Amino acid sequence: MNKADAYEVLARYYDQLMDEVDYDYWCEYVLGLVERAEGSVGGGGGAGEGSRESPVFSSWLKGKRVLDLACGTGQFAYRLRQRGLVVTAVDYSPEMLAIAEERARTKGLDITFICQDMRRLELPYTYDLVLCLCDSLNYLLEIEDLALALENAAKVLKPGGHFIFDVNTAYKLATVYGNHTYAADLGHFAYIWENEYQPDTELCYMDLVFFVPAAKEESEEVPVLFEKLFESHVERAYPPELIRELIMGAGLELLGEYADLTLAPPGPAAQRITFHCRRPL
Repeated sequence: MNKADAYEVLARYYDQLMDEVDYDYWCEYVLGLVERAEGSVGGGGGAGEGSRESPVFSSWLKGKRVLDLACGTGQFAYRLRQRGLVVTAVDYSPEMLAIAEERARTKGLDITFICQDMRRLELPYTYDLVLCLCDSLNYLLEIEDLALALENAAKVLKPGGHFIFDVNTAYKLATVYGNHTYAADLGHFAYIWENEYQPDTELCYMDLVFFVPAAKEESEEVPVLFEKLFESHVERAYPPELIRELIMGAGLELLGEYADLTLAPPGPAAQRITFHCRRPL
């Protein structure tokens, strides 16, 4: 059994494990928040409070420069580029970036990809919009690191620019992930996902075991030998009140916080909170 760094193995199978995620809606949702804040949402198309209806927005963002932090396999980056934005995509994982770059090439999309740690950003541009989605900030396990990431995002924002990020809540890490085990046999590979949540530290430890093809007979459609690979992930839950303090400390204005990709305010059972910030003019 070989132990890998986070996303070294998962990168190859990430999109298949996330195939139920509606990235189109998610992309429209975050762009709709910006358009709404700028007062340029088209009439009759906005998502109501608590609704998952995709908001309809105008072309205010077209041609604007956007930074997709922790871009992963590029699901948001290529959708942003297709919507007319100029996209820079940053990720710490070379394996995830390789998949994102290949996807962009296949689609004929001009996207700048950079391998960097969000705690140590050195970018050549400033941006009208910075995104950090899919609970990427939960992977920062120290308050100081989270503060640094928010400060770095603020520094690369143009005055008046928007920063939108989301986090998994303590409720989700404790109950949805919790101390549960998930497994699936997808034919060409299988996985076992074991979780352990520690309430005192609000850390959720996720151990994933993958069984991936190692050899296949030419006459066989299904591999006959599998390699067992192990990968660990850890996420930390941060209280919303602490995040608000860090947003203010980064010199950002908090425009809103929303539950589970709706416009509803977060309640005690919210699983994901989206924070919408802006750099003051």
